[in-house]
Order: sequence, then structure tokens, then C-alpha cells
Amino acid sequence: MNFERYLTKQIQMHPSMQPQDVLKLCYQAAFGAEHLLKDAERAKKYLQAEYDALAIALEVLQEADTEMQTRFFPQLGARAAELFSALTGGKYDRLTLNKKLDAQMRMQGDALAHDAAYLSAGAYDQLYLALRLAICSLTMPGGDCPLILDDALCSFDDTRCAQALSLLRELAKERQILLFTCHSREAALLADAPDVQKITL
Repeated sequence: MNFERYLTKQIQMHPSMQPQDVLKLCYQAAFGAEHLLKDAERAKKYLQAEYDALAIALEVLQEADTEMQTRFFPQLGARAAELFSALTGGKYDRLTLNKKLDAQMRMQGDALAHDAAYLSAGAYDQLYLALRLAICSLTMPGGDCPLILDDALCSFDDTRCAQALSLLRELAKERQILLFTCHSREAALLADAPDVQKITL
């Protein structure tokens, strides 16, 4: 099949084909695989180098995954548990994470842990915030980098919002926290907080 007939067939099969698609087909016909393989030995060396690079990358990723599972996830689970307990007023005293970040938590006084799917919508939002804050504290330690939250508490009821703001004020002793919101509730709850600067944009 010559290229003209091939191109005609492609246009018939794909009537929405754009001019850039036609140009791409022309380029592939002129500089496709047969062009690269004029020097078979050179092509083989190139592909071997690509394969070797991918093999090294895969090995490094596997090592990083192992390190994440053995070092980072236990630390993340422990830190998230502390934050989740603070956000819930001590209602939950244990939290574990697997490598997919699926969480199990135990309510204080219970013998068994439960999946996050069993949480109420409000408690689930608290868990999500706890995980975000835990990841931040582990990946950006030292407090040099500010934490920016945009309407992170909008789905919280008043009690949960007050608990979250109390925790954020505590964390703000170590790093600057910028909380953006289009609601007035947060400002009202922090009206008597001398350590919080409120800016209206």
C-alpha cells in the first residue's frame, strides 16, 4: 500500500482528523522506524541504554517504596493518630495506615479498630485533615515552610471547627499557617485569640 492510499484510508476511518494529524502521519512515514534502523547496531545500543536506565529507575523506585513502607508509613500513622485524637477531643486513640493510605482507627475503649468507611462524614473530614497535617509535618519539618489551607474547615460543624482551630493555633507555634476562608465563622471563633492575625481581602 502506498502512502497516498494509506493516508486516504486513515482520513476515511477518522473523518475528524486535523491537519496536524496528517502532518504527523507524513513525518512518521518519512522518519519512522525504518529510518532509525538504518544502523541496526546503533539502534540496538540505544535501546539497550534505554532499557538499562529504566531498570535502574525501577530498582530505585522499589527501594524507595520499601523505605516508605518500613520508615515513613509508621511515622505517618503515629503522627496522624496524634493529630486525629486532638481533632476529635481524644475520641480515637489509635490509627494505622497501610501502603495505600487506607486507614483503620480505634475509638477509645473499643477492642477492635474500624475502617475509615465506618466514620461519619464529619469524622472522615477530620481524618483527612489529620493526614494532610501529618504529611506536612514529616515532609517539611522545621517550620521554615508555611502551611496554606483553603477552606479546609468548611464542612466541619461548629464543634469540630473549634477543635480544628485550637489545633491549628498550637501548630502555628512551630510554623506559619495561612487559613483562607470565605466564611465568617472562623473569624468569629478566633475573635478573642491574640495570637491570630485576621485579614479581610
